[in-house]
Amino acid sequence: MFTTSRYASPTAREMARRISAEAGEPFLSRGKHTIDQLAWIARRKGERHIFIVEESKVMSIEVDETGKWRWVDQ
Repeated sequence: MFTTSRYASPTAREMARRISAEAGEPFLSRGKHTIDQLAWIARRKGERHIFIVEESKVMSIEVDETGKWRWVDQ
């Protein structure tokens, strides 16, 4: 699942949508969701990773089967 940082620019939002479409993964507009809320949504959808797109980088969060999450070093 792909999303953006909390206060993403239009460029970052477009980049996240493009990357998610190319990867065949769902995109979720971040809005006011917390990381905990994103992890819960990802778990419910069967996703194991959340990729957060910022202006010039992509960060990864791993979500386990219980809904707990952790940042993945890149």
